[in-house]
Amino acid sequence: MKKVILSIVTVAALSSTTLFAGKNSAPAVEVPAPVPIPAVTTKSSTPPLGLYVGGGFTYASTECECKELKTKNGTINGKSEGSTSGINLKAGYDFNEFIGLEGKYIYTPWGDEDKSLEHYGIYLKPNYAVNENLDLYALVGYGKTKCEYQNLDENGFAWGVGGEYLIGKKENGKKSGWGVYVEYNRPLRKTDDKDIKTDVANAGVSYHF
Repeated sequence: MKKVILSIVTVAALSSTTLFAGKNSAPAVEVPAPVPIPAVTTKSSTPPLGLYVGGGFTYASTECECKELKTKNGTINGKSEGSTSGINLKAGYDFNEFIGLEGKYIYTPWGDEDKSLEHYGIYLKPNYAVNENLDLYALVGYGKTKCEYQNLDENGFAWGVGGEYLIGKKENGKKSGWGVYVEYNRPLRKTDDKDIKTDVANAGVSYHF
């Protein structure tokens, strides 16, 4: 009888221990899976650099107002005017869509012989994009200009304005392909005993690499 009672007490004790252990155990906590964060790509505000070349036709008008200026045709008092035509060549580098650097060559051998012009210049080129195809720009720089008139050979400030229509396309502001341009350029201005100024109109095609 004692063995039976002892067995019952042992079973009851084990059942009680298991019950309390179940009540005091901490519930399982589900840890949420980490949410993947998409990679953020930052679009550069400065497009890649761009090289371009161009060339075309030039028309130049030279005006001189002089006092007792000796020429091969005699002494001139007053105003002398003439026009010539020729070619223009250029090569440049766009640092970004707003600014570039351009080298320019102009030569006008046709027309009034004593007004023919040759010009080398280097220009800073601020640029404004009107839309995806049309850009307006300014040219501000330094040049060397030779004019047959009185064998002028002058160095100094030169400037211009222009516009370019891009036939190709832009990618993040970078040009590629063909374009056409028109420009007004003032490569020579001299004032002393002879007041000489030369106005140049350029038109041509360009290619952006």
